[in-house]
Amino acid sequence: MPKPLIGICPAIEHGRRRGDAYFLYVNYVEAVARAGAIPVLLPFARTREEALDVLARVDGVLLTGGDDLDPALYGQTARHSDLVGSRVRAESELRYARESLDRAKAVLGVCLGIQVMNVAFGGTLLQYIPEDVPGAPPHELPTDEAPQHPVRIEPGTLLARLLGAETAVVNSYHHQAVAKLAPGFRVGARSPEGIVEAIEREDHPFYVGVQWHPERMPESPQSARLFRAFADAARGVSARTG
Repeated sequence: MPKPLIGICPAIEHGRRRGDAYFLYVNYVEAVARAGAIPVLLPFARTREEALDVLARVDGVLLTGGDDLDPALYGQTARHSDLVGSRVRAESELRYARESLDRAKAVLGVCLGIQVMNVAFGGTLLQYIPEDVPGAPPHELPTDEAPQHPVRIEPGTLLARLLGAETAVVNSYHHQAVAKLAPGFRVGARSPEGIVEAIEREDHPFYVGVQWHPERMPESPQSARLFRAFADAARGVSARTG
């Protein structure tokens, strides 16, 4: 059976001399390839029709990390506007998130990706954890280093079945998180202080978002299981549509 195609959503870097450029960390590509799938970069979809055309050619979508979603997208005013990322990218990924669900594509959201999934279907975000959850341990450091902390995997969830564990130690690069959960989702994992660390759809075989970065933990057996399950779900899509 051919390897499934996983479309990876890139970030964007703005350049004055040579123009804008798509940007993608190699560890996303390597994680998908190690899991037995073929990674491909997805262009920004500026319309629903463009998103549909692209999705017709891939078996799964990886929503990657990045700068903050504009809180206007979930009905709030930005308290830290300097942290807000590209609106073009955000609107593209919201299209991919919505249309992937409708077409039963396998989807994995990482960090910003979990937030895109939630906002795409009517959820909201904690804009800044240090302000919104007073006393919470740091989930982000002002350096490239990442704090690590445990998460509790919710019993009976797809994530619990995939990881085969009740707890996991994860890295942490975020200052935002899911606040109001969108309809159709359930929580897959929480941090010790109750911050949502994973979500999943109840009406889809693999539509999973995690707040940590499993692609940056290649030595973790649980990271490997998550990406393998993602690739297997995409392979199932390929088998159904091939």
